[in-house]
Amino acid sequence: MTAPAGHTAPVTEARTDRWERRDRLLVRPILWGTIASSFLVLFEPSPYEFTFLVLCWAVLVRGVSFPRLLAPAFLFLVVVFSIGGITSVIQVAHDTAAIRYVAISIYLAITTIIFATLVSEDPVGRMAIIRNAYIVAAVCAATAGIVGYFDIGGTRDVFTLYNRARGTFKDPNVYGPFLIFPALLLVQDLLTRNGKRLVFAALPLAVILIGLLLSFSRAAWGHFIVSSLIMAGLMFLFAPSPRFRIRMGIGAIAGVMIFAGLIVAIIAVPQVGKVFEVRADLSQSYDVGETGRFATQARSLPDVIARPFGLGPFAYSKRYKQDPHNVYLNSVASYGWIGALGYITFVVLTWLVGIRFAFVRTPWQPYHFAALATFLPLSLQGFIIDTDHWRHFFLIAGLLWGMSAAALPYRQAAIGARPGYLRAAI
Repeated sequence: MTAPAGHTAPVTEARTDRWERRDRLLVRPILWGTIASSFLVLFEPSPYEFTFLVLCWAVLVRGVSFPRLLAPAFLFLVVVFSIGGITSVIQVAHDTAAIRYVAISIYLAITTIIFATLVSEDPVGRMAIIRNAYIVAAVCAATAGIVGYFDIGGTRDVFTLYNRARGTFKDPNVYGPFLIFPALLLVQDLLTRNGKRLVFAALPLAVILIGLLLSFSRAAWGHFIVSSLIMAGLMFLFAPSPRFRIRMGIGAIAGVMIFAGLIVAIIAVPQVGKVFEVRADLSQSYDVGETGRFATQARSLPDVIARPFGLGPFAYSKRYKQDPHNVYLNSVASYGWIGALGYITFVVLTWLVGIRFAFVRTPWQPYHFAALATFLPLSLQGFIIDTDHWRHFFLIAGLLWGMSAAALPYRQAAIGARPGYLRAAI
């Protein structure tokens, strides 16, 4: 028997109330905890892994919807990439480390989809939570890096590596890029706010930038500069008024002065200046020569490409006595043709989707600018380092896909409001 139509509304309202209550009590605090715990990866599995599993449980308990725009990301990153990894690891099925490697890759791919789904539901609310938690995580990581670098409390061996701050990460080259996105969010505040809010942004930003400088990661330094320019350019282009552009200009000048002052002050410390002089040289011994990584990459490329199922995880480093230091080369070597197709296609699609929806005016557009400005150089950084197991890479990608999915109705509405001849052209 069909229920009376009048009963539908109360049932729907009850379901909505239950969904909202579970979201408020479970999903939001667990999401904050997941992002906030992402700074602690000195050991594995890290707290982030456990909190993410709890987040997945909370999402399932509450209920979840899957936006259509996420289908390509799911197809190429989760399905195709995972199939490639599984077929490749069969060759080295006796190696438990290789199996674990592929399992982690699949898990990280899933994190992208979960974060994208959550953000697409409520971009402004979700991004506010993520922003707050990520800044807390970045300040904690940077503080650990600073404390360790200056050996406060005898922590040098814990928080540094090769005279470089690594904070609560295993590698300075991962620690540095991890700080970029929260730094950009705070740079936005410098460009757009004034008074006390400016101070509240400047203090954590100073801590993060000092931590970034002490990582002595040339890629991270360049990443921050390029990302800042991209984001500032987008913000200037979409500024709501000339007055806002003037405020941005003043904020940009202040930001550059603060950054330059930090560099001068840090380099003035003798132990920092010596390392800075060495790291500022773009040509390092391990990069050049017949045994350097670039020569090894060129030498290995024909052999790697000739194997449809790849070499298997870790086989490249065993064969060539060094890591690939190129995530795209590694995608072919460790995941085969299928896995490489999935990963590279996903990165290209993220570029296209991120750029396409950056030009759609939404309440969360500034967040989109910061995420896009972070992801573009981050994906290019993959040409000089292996980024396929960087947690924040998959997080930022998920944020872009989620905000883009939520922006789709805004884009359709904007197109619908245009004259017919313009709609036909688009």
